[in-house]
Amino acid sequence: MRSTPRWVRTAALALLSLAAAVLPAHAAVYTVTRTLDSADGPCVDDCSLREAVLAANAHSGADVILLGPGTYNLTLAGAGEDSGATGDLDLRDDVTIVGSGAGSTIVDGGGHDRVFDVSAGVHAEIRGVTIRNGLVAGNGGGVRNAGVLSVTRSVVTGNTAGQGGNGGGLWTGGPGSQLSLAQDTIAGNVAAGVGGGIEAAVYLRLDDSTINGNRAVNGGGLYVVADSDVLVTDSTIDGNTATQEGGGVFAEIAPFISVNNPELRNSILAGNTAASQVDCAGAVRSGGYNLLGAGVDCNDFGPAHHDLVGTPAQPLDARLGPLANNGGPTPTQALLANSPAINAGSGCGPTDQRGQSRPAGSACEIGAFEVGNDCLTGGATLCLNNDRFRVSVQWRTQQGAAGSGQAVPLTGESGYFWFFDPANVELTVKVLNGCGVNHHYWAFLSGLTNVDVTVTVTDTASGATKTYHSPLGTTFTTTLDAAAFATCP
Repeated sequence: MRSTPRWVRTAALALLSLAAAVLPAHAAVYTVTRTLDSADGPCVDDCSLREAVLAANAHSGADVILLGPGTYNLTLAGAGEDSGATGDLDLRDDVTIVGSGAGSTIVDGGGHDRVFDVSAGVHAEIRGVTIRNGLVAGNGGGVRNAGVLSVTRSVVTGNTAGQGGNGGGLWTGGPGSQLSLAQDTIAGNVAAGVGGGIEAAVYLRLDDSTINGNRAVNGGGLYVVADSDVLVTDSTIDGNTATQEGGGVFAEIAPFISVNNPELRNSILAGNTAASQVDCAGAVRSGGYNLLGAGVDCNDFGPAHHDLVGTPAQPLDARLGPLANNGGPTPTQALLANSPAINAGSGCGPTDQRGQSRPAGSACEIGAFEVGNDCLTGGATLCLNNDRFRVSVQWRTQQGAAGSGQAVPLTGESGYFWFFDPANVELTVKVLNGCGVNHHYWAFLSGLTNVDVTVTVTDTASGATKTYHSPLGTTFTTTLDAAAFATCP
């Protein structure tokens, strides 16, 4: 029997602390110990993601699957099988899947099938995961949902619904189905039919999220089936493409039948392209404080709702940066200087997609990005000790390759960085409050690398900075600096 790798045990402890708040009574917890795709044994000491899904399906009641850092390639081909033994991962019983972060936990469909398929009646949650490279001749290239699904702090990218399929990234529909998305990025997905990013029927909630760079015939970013209950808040829909109508959003119109129309609140819908109705097509309602690049086609938007609206002849430029890691759990589009979205919103949630705090009441930013200076863990940034200390790492190899370490939080005071592979821990960092002992904050560092490493720790409260360097070809020396910052309290 193979032993469990140390990185799995370390990641599992961190994930358990995250999952503890949501563990249902009598839940079974399955810890995935390897990235290899297999279904040749029980999920005990040696467990693949597929084996964990099969175990959760077989165990009645809500369960939890813990996924550490790494790329989980789904290699067991066999589309059309609905138990989860081959092809996509069929979620057939209530389950919560907890990754270590979208930047480090990746589930890759490998073009064999979609990635996740949620059955009717199932309640499922997916947190901190990237879902990519699903491919299906039908609906839901990345995820097909017929149950009640919540996806949080995750990325859905590079998925395809082919042969007339809808919902390149996600498809949701069926009696009683619900899809809730929060702090997510839906980017670079393709549908041969409609809804490049998402096709939504029945119910969708999209909060603090970005839909960017998706393609379809209609509804490049989001396609809404008639009479669906859809609400989009504090989100950005930009850079999507439709070959016909509704580059950003397309909402079906069914006269004398529809009761519900999708509603946008405090959101950006701009910078999309289509043969006609570039940003918005169909019956989309304004809930107030939106920025619509090219209006007219969705005529509920305007000054009466405190919306900022351009025209096809003179589109309103939201002045958005490219999709990038701007801190936080998922990529975002930063607001550039002089963006009309700045201070033009109202009724925003307490934080943006990244976790940046928003002002209470009015004068927040429209869309998923709030301008601010909070320390936000994500990408190359690790924030420690009540987010007061910002840690970043630069590395360089003998061959001249260089880059930034990618941060993964463990506790409020500690975290680690990986350089080349999410499953390979290179450096750990801890910042402790020693003010009650010697009137200093302490910085402790240890490494498992001999590449050139420069660690920068910044006290965001005082601006003080400490730098720690380990030369190329030298094993990183453990550092216990109990006098790092004389900046108490």
